[in-house]
Order: sequence, then C-alpha cells, then structure tokens
Amino acid sequence: MKLLVVDSDRNMVEMLTAWLKILGYQVLSAYSGEQARNKWLEHKPDFVILESALQDLDVLAMCRDLRSQHDALVMVITAGKDVLDEVRCLESGIDDYLRKPFFPDQLLAHIHAVTRRARSSLRLPPSSSINVGPLCIDPLHNTVTVRGKTIRLTPTEGKLLSLLATNANDVCTANQIVSHVWGFGNAGDTVLIKTHIYHLRQKIEPDPANPRYILAIPGIGYKLVRRTEEMLDSSFGGSLHSSLAVSS
Repeated sequence: MKLLVVDSDRNMVEMLTAWLKILGYQVLSAYSGEQARNKWLEHKPDFVILESALQDLDVLAMCRDLRSQHDALVMVITAGKDVLDEVRCLESGIDDYLRKPFFPDQLLAHIHAVTRRARSSLRLPPSSSINVGPLCIDPLHNTVTVRGKTIRLTPTEGKLLSLLATNANDVCTANQIVSHVWGFGNAGDTVLIKTHIYHLRQKIEPDPANPRYILAIPGIGYKLVRRTEEMLDSSFGGSLHSSLAVSS
C-alpha cells in the first residue's frame, strides 16, 4: 500500500516514513499543502496521513478537491484538543482522526482499522450478467462474451472476472480477491492469483503478451478500467471497437 505522510514537523515525518518503510509500505512525504497536492496527484497514494493545521491551508477543502481527482483514504492527525474540529473532519468525510502525541503502534492500528473498513465495502457480483464495455460476463454459467464471441470460463475464472467487472474502476486488492474467490482471508501465495489472471488473459485479451483488459498493479491488486472508444481505438490501432480496459 502506498502512503503519503504530510506534516510541517519534519522530524516526525522522517521518523514515521522510516518506520513505515521498514514495515513494507511505500511511503511518500510532504511538509506543506503545495507539496501534498503535487504528490497526491502525481503518485496517487492509497492512504494519506495529513496534519490538520498546515499553515494557510483549508485541509478539508484540499481533500475534497484532490479526492475528486484521485480518491484516497485520509486520516487527519492533530495536536489540537478541539472536539468540534474532530466532528467537522469526520462529518466532512475524513476516514479517521488521531490526536498527537501517539505511539507508532497506535498509528498502525488505526491504519489497519481504516483499511479493513474500506475493504469490507467491496461490491459482490450479482447473479445476472455484468456488462463492462465489450465484455458481457455471465456469473451463473461461467461464460464471457467478447465482441460477439462466447468463451467458457472455469468456475474460478468466472468468479475472478465477475469480481473485477463488478468493481470496474476500483482496485481489488490481493486480499480481497483471495477472500471472495477462494474463501479465506489473506493474500497467501500470489501465484494463485497470477495463474488465473494468466489464463483469463489467454481467453479474453487480443494480445495476451501485451494485455489491455487485465493489467497488474504491482503490490496492490487488479482493476478493471473503463475507457472511451477513442482510447481503445488508439491502443489497438483502430482494430478494437469497444469501451473497456482492465488495469490492476
């Protein structure tokens, strides 16, 4: 998971950045609203830890603006003791609020809690067909129709493709995929996912070696991305007339 830590206290940012990197997170840092804005839009973090009192900045307005361009989970941290500030942040859509000083393990527990809540909101595939661009997935019969051609899928491939299609434009993490497709709660061996993604690509991609429907996002999971017809025509040299691509 990619984190962005924003605080005017450089020592605290450097300490948290080093500690979170040891735990395996990708961590970006910023010390001002301008730096936060630039890194948010350029690097597209999954989770933002943001000081509430950045100088000359309406933090909530900045979050609303940046989330409209790239959504992310947001935790506000503050040295203040104003309860109304906490209420205002949470009512405005901030995912969590933590007061300074805090222990590193306390921060980590909050990160885990927020991400668990976010994962629980994953949409589950319906029993009826799912249409995403040129793909028409039938979860009941484990088939997918691509530009008029019906392809049979294994039950596992059907579950996986249905999950991605139901959550088109949203990232499905490795944990989510394993939990909903195989029925247990952690990512386990990622080869399990990669093998089925490989077979799906062989069946639905025009060029499996250069996938445009199902793309891997290293360290995160898979995502089905909708595209305009013009974008697909550009990608496939005009040979594909559809409106979907998968990224992950």
